[in-house]
Amino acid sequence: MSDTFRFWTHGASVIAEYTKEYTGTDNGLYMRRAGWGAQIKQNKGTTNWFHFAIPSATTLDDDNVSYYHAWLRVRVNNDAVIDRVHIREAPGPQSGSSLIYDSGAKNITGQDTELSFNLPDQKCKGPLVMCVHVKFEGNNGEVVFAGAGGWFEEWT
Repeated sequence: MSDTFRFWTHGASVIAEYTKEYTGTDNGLYMRRAGWGAQIKQNKGTTNWFHFAIPSATTLDDDNVSYYHAWLRVRVNNDAVIDRVHIREAPGPQSGSSLIYDSGAKNITGQDTELSFNLPDQKCKGPLVMCVHVKFEGNNGEVVFAGAGGWFEEWT
């Protein structure tokens, strides 16, 4: 029987992709990081990608590792929508970041939940990142990220 490992990163570690400094446009991005996670608000009618670096093992106890599953703990109010989740792997600095999971179109709103994603059963070659796309549809759109994680399993 192989060993399984579940690695998590705290919601306070989330990174926004589109900031005023990057785009030159003020999207109203507000981020508050605290012990319970990250509270995020943005102007009505805007969108953004939010990224979580998931601690990733390529070997454990001298055995190769596969990834199987990922989770996102999140609260999203009725004025915001999570409409897509990507999980990417970066096997090396010259190889880019391959898409290993695409949720397809989603409509996650008005929930305090843990979302689960089944990943393809394949060898982990590098670090994983979870990318969450959020649409801020109302004046009070808010998302609170508590954490993101992945399930890894040894194989020989």
